[in-house]
Amino acid sequence: MLCPGQVYETTVTVQNIPGPPAAATLTVTKPDGTTEAHSGPWTWTQAGSNYTAAYDYLLAAPGIHRFAWVTTNPGTAPTPVTENVRDYASALSMNEIKDHLNITGTRDDDELGEFLMAATEMLEAKCGILVPRQFTTRVDEGRYRLVLDTRPVISVASVTSVWPGGPQWLTAQLRWDADAGIVDQISPFPFYWGPWDVVLTAGRPVIAERILYAGKEQVRHMWETQRGSMPPALLQGEEEFTTTTGFTFTIPRRVLEALEADIMPAI
Repeated sequence: MLCPGQVYETTVTVQNIPGPPAAATLTVTKPDGTTEAHSGPWTWTQAGSNYTAAYDYLLAAPGIHRFAWVTTNPGTAPTPVTENVRDYASALSMNEIKDHLNITGTRDDDELGEFLMAATEMLEAKCGILVPRQFTTRVDEGRYRLVLDTRPVISVASVTSVWPGGPQWLTAQLRWDADAGIVDQISPFPFYWGPWDVVLTAGRPVIAERILYAGKEQVRHMWETQRGSMPPALLQGEEEFTTTTGFTFTIPRRVLEALEADIMPAI
């Protein structure tokens, strides 16, 4: 799994040639659509009649990166390679989930990391943000109270009108209800010149054990279905929602029951 801050080695190999290419250019297309061109000089590694050049690229942002090489003399343009750089966020540690699944070793760490991210996103869709991090959310309506769709709120850095030269309110002027996701001013004055961009930190500094358990069971469910495991034996009073090809549901009932007290109503 690739994450921002890591270095990705991209390579190009030209086969069946008497010597290294005269020139090569690497074009990196970043997630925002901008490009970077790198033209060497390259150090070519020879293996028989094949020549390989490599470039270590620092991944600065999450999202899809495209790596395209072009060589001249001889002219080649291998199929570009795309890599998805993930902004990793997980409510559970790798050690926790490996203990829960009785997994030893590191062979499956990348796949488990992807499942941990997916499970965290599923839990956050039900219970609000779990892993504390910064967001910018736009609010279109409200004057005395701004209702945020990102919660629970840990802190609010600023409320800024989207209009050029519009007003801005900073932390010292604001107060908020963490669970309700409501922001207002300490003074009895309204916000004006909306819409507004609200910069906030959301999440849970301490995550309840029942939510962590739900996350572990969600990863277990995805792990078992990925490997074609047979459904577990039914307990008395349970219903079966499976087919001969395996599980047909994404979130098990036991996970939803564990989250019942923490599910946030939609705004």
